Amino acid sequence: MSKFFTTKNITRLSIFSALAFVLYMWVKFPLPFIFPAFLDFQISELPALLAGYMMGPVAGCTVVVIKCLLKLPFTSTAGVGELADLILGLTFVLTSSLIYRAKKSKKGAAISLAIGSVACVVVSLAVNAFILIPFYSNVYGISAVVGMLVKLFPSVTEQNLMSYYLPLSVLPFNALRCTLSSVITFLVYKRLQRLFDRIFEPQEKYLIIRGKRCILKNMITNSEKETEQVGFKLGSKLAGGEIILLSGDLGAGKTVFARGLANALGIKDDIVSPTFTLMNCYEGKLKLYHYDAYRLDNAEQAEERGLTEFFGASDGVCIIEWPEKIQDAIPQGCICVTIKYLDENKREITVC
Repeated sequence: MSKFFTTKNITRLSIFSALAFVLYMWVKFPLPFIFPAFLDFQISELPALLAGYMMGPVAGCTVVVIKCLLKLPFTSTAGVGELADLILGLTFVLTSSLIYRAKKSKKGAAISLAIGSVACVVVSLAVNAFILIPFYSNVYGISAVVGMLVKLFPSVTEQNLMSYYLPLSVLPFNALRCTLSSVITFLVYKRLQRLFDRIFEPQEKYLIIRGKRCILKNMITNSEKETEQVGFKLGSKLAGGEIILLSGDLGAGKTVFARGLANALGIKDDIVSPTFTLMNCYEGKLKLYHYDAYRLDNAEQAEERGLTEFFGASDGVCIIEWPEKIQDAIPQGCICVTIKYLDENKREITVC
């Protein structure tokens, strides 16, 4: 909880919630020539989606809840309309952000948004059939509801109301809303995340990896956990194909650093130094090829054992401990990480 309620996260939640409320209250309009006039087109789920993709499903759902609670004092439907919007918003945001959390990639984002949109549209049919239409029929009378639809559907009657309204209005209306929110989210969420990083961490000097800002070039850690967090931060910026040269004396914390990097790649296995196997391969969002060249004498031995075939593989990341042992076999353009022992708990980490 303390990690979630940081100044950065609270500020982001406030911004997204305020934006969602503004979109919900005022940035909406009917499309009377396509849909019934009482359906206001709005994309107030957009900020919640961005929060969900940048901060996690809990944050996205929090924005949806705050938006609906802020709207309640201004309700014209005794809260029923807000309840329906709460159900649809949670369905859309929770489904999308949960799937994206399991597969954080562009393909994963596209798939998660598509599935979230479908889920929202399906639930919107049920919400209208069992909550909204019965409510408005009781309050205004079913004849009034039919009267609002007859301009678009001249053949609509009290008996066939659902047959016209649900497939011809509710379904395409919500599909259009979800599609627009999904497209905008897909296009901007990474850029927006980098913008927030620059705003909240302006004092840091970053290393650029494949056009992405990365961790501090030099930093001091005061525990294994902090060293692991530095590895995690580096790992979260990797896209595949990178080679990381990990240098440091025995006991400096190279395997701890590698464990944090592996966690960022979605690897659940325990990370141990491959001193005797020379290389371990782990499966995650990207593969991790973890080398320990300590027992090798030269680059030729690495090549003879077939260890170099994975260098630069696009489906994974290579991390090499004791890289100086096989220096001639390592290609140019690697990320160099040096961990220096300062005292029992303190380490200096240099990335270049």
